[in-house]
Amino acid sequence: MDGSDAIVDQPFIKIIFQHGSPREVGINGCRIEDVIEVLVQRLLDFQGRDMACEENAKALYHLEEAREALLLRRRRREQQGVLGLRVPHKPEG
Repeated sequence: MDGSDAIVDQPFIKIIFQHGSPREVGINGCRIEDVIEVLVQRLLDFQGRDMACEENAKALYHLEEAREALLLRRRRREQQGVLGLRVPHKPEG
Protein backbone atom coordinates (compact mmCIF):
# COMPACT_ATOMS: atom_id res chain seq x y z
CA MET A 1 0.00 0.00 0.00
CA ASP A 2 1.12 3.57 -0.51
CA GLY A 3 0.65 5.01 2.98
CA SER A 4 -1.95 7.57 1.94
CA ASP A 5 -5.51 7.62 3.15
CA ALA A 6 -7.68 5.55 0.83
CA ILE A 7 -10.94 6.93 2.21
CA VAL A 8 -12.05 10.55 2.29
CA ASP A 9 -14.95 10.78 4.72
CA GLN A 10 -16.16 14.30 5.35
CA PRO A 11 -19.64 15.65 5.97
CA PHE A 12 -21.66 14.82 2.85
CA ILE A 13 -18.59 13.45 1.01
CA LYS A 14 -17.32 9.88 1.00
CA ILE A 15 -14.74 8.78 -1.55
CA ILE A 16 -13.01 5.42 -1.50
CA PHE A 17 -9.81 5.63 -3.54
CA GLN A 18 -7.94 2.69 -5.00
CA HIS A 19 -5.45 1.52 -2.40
CA GLY A 20 -2.60 -0.53 -3.81
CA SER A 21 -1.96 -1.78 -7.30
CA PRO A 22 -5.06 -3.36 -8.90
CA ARG A 23 -2.74 -6.11 -10.15
CA GLU A 24 -1.85 -7.00 -6.57
CA VAL A 25 -4.99 -6.20 -4.56
CA GLY A 26 -7.74 -6.01 -7.18
CA ILE A 27 -9.96 -2.99 -7.65
CA ASN A 28 -10.96 -1.67 -4.24
CA GLY A 29 -11.75 1.95 -4.98
CA CYS A 30 -11.89 4.73 -7.54
CA ARG A 31 -9.15 6.72 -9.24
CA ILE A 32 -8.71 10.48 -9.26
CA GLU A 33 -9.87 10.39 -12.88
CA ASP A 34 -13.17 8.85 -11.77
CA VAL A 35 -13.81 11.69 -9.31
CA ILE A 36 -13.04 14.25 -12.02
CA GLU A 37 -15.56 12.52 -14.31
CA VAL A 38 -18.29 12.83 -11.65
CA LEU A 39 -17.58 16.56 -11.35
CA VAL A 40 -17.55 17.03 -15.13
CA GLN A 41 -20.90 15.27 -15.49
CA ARG A 42 -22.43 17.41 -12.75
CA LEU A 43 -21.25 20.62 -14.36
CA LEU A 44 -22.38 19.48 -17.82
CA ASP A 45 -25.81 18.87 -16.31
CA PHE A 46 -25.82 22.45 -15.00
CA GLN A 47 -24.66 23.76 -18.38
CA GLY A 48 -27.46 21.90 -20.15
CA ARG A 49 -30.18 23.79 -18.33
CA ASP A 50 -30.88 27.12 -16.65
CA MET A 51 -27.71 27.02 -14.53
CA ALA A 52 -25.30 27.49 -17.46
CA CYS A 53 -22.68 30.17 -16.89
CA GLU A 54 -19.16 31.26 -17.76
CA GLU A 55 -17.78 30.03 -14.44
CA ASN A 56 -19.08 26.50 -15.02
CA ALA A 57 -17.50 26.54 -18.48
CA LYS A 58 -14.19 27.65 -16.99
CA ALA A 59 -14.36 24.92 -14.33
CA LEU A 60 -15.07 22.35 -17.06
CA TYR A 61 -12.04 23.57 -18.99
CA HIS A 62 -9.76 23.18 -15.99
CA LEU A 63 -11.16 19.77 -15.07
CA GLU A 64 -10.43 18.65 -18.63
CA GLU A 65 -6.89 20.00 -18.28
CA ALA A 66 -6.50 17.97 -15.07
CA ARG A 67 -7.83 14.86 -16.79
CA GLU A 68 -5.38 15.34 -19.67
CA ALA A 69 -2.46 15.78 -17.25
CA LEU A 70 -3.35 12.54 -15.48
CA LEU A 71 -3.68 10.74 -18.82
CA LEU A 72 -0.22 12.00 -19.82
CA ARG A 73 1.16 10.73 -16.50
CA ARG A 74 -0.37 7.30 -17.14
CA ARG A 75 1.02 7.15 -20.70
CA ARG A 76 4.51 8.08 -19.51
CA ARG A 77 4.36 5.47 -16.76
CA GLU A 78 3.23 2.85 -19.29
CA GLN A 79 6.00 3.82 -21.74
CA GLN A 80 8.62 3.65 -18.99
CA GLY A 81 7.34 0.32 -17.66
CA VAL A 82 6.49 1.61 -14.20
CA LEU A 83 2.69 1.68 -14.36
CA GLY A 84 1.34 -0.12 -11.29
CA LEU A 85 4.69 0.02 -9.51
CA ARG A 86 5.60 2.20 -6.56
CA VAL A 87 8.46 3.94 -8.32
CA PRO A 88 8.55 7.41 -9.85
CA HIS A 89 8.55 7.91 -13.58
CA LYS A 90 11.04 10.14 -15.36
CA PRO A 91 9.89 13.61 -16.42
CA GLU A 92 9.72 14.57 -20.06
CA GLY A 93 12.92 15.82 -21.58
